[in-house]
Amino acid sequence: VIRVESDDGRTAWFVSHLVAVRSWWRGPLVAAVNGQYLGTWDVSPRAHPNDGRIDVVRVDAAMSIRDRWRARTRLRHGTHVPHPAIEIRQVASTALTFDRPTPVVLDGVRWIETDRCTLTVEPDALTVIV
Repeated sequence: VIRVESDDGRTAWFVSHLVAVRSWWRGPLVAAVNGQYLGTWDVSPRAHPNDGRIDVVRVDAAMSIRDRWRARTRLRHGTHVPHPAIEIRQVASTALTFDRPTPVVLDGVRWIETDRCTLTVEPDALTVIV
């Protein structure tokens, strides 16, 4: 489970993913994932849901529409990385900052618009039995 705290004091949690983006085709894009997949996309091929880390995937604002389209077509198989405009970091906590308020979606549900939030892994916070 990952705890998310906004700069205005609101707190929420997500299990699978956080996506912060104003437009898929231009500007910055951030995805923080707790596992490898976001739907059918292999967003972070090295991610593992119980490693105590969040995989933070950042797409540089300067990435061209053409390169974004190519990366998107490769997402299903995880072959969009390595790419010089895509960075993946594995961290236990991190602060995300944006140049203006950006919509934040947690596990597919829109949460808030913010220009800053902090993510922290809460290790072994729940047990899932299938």
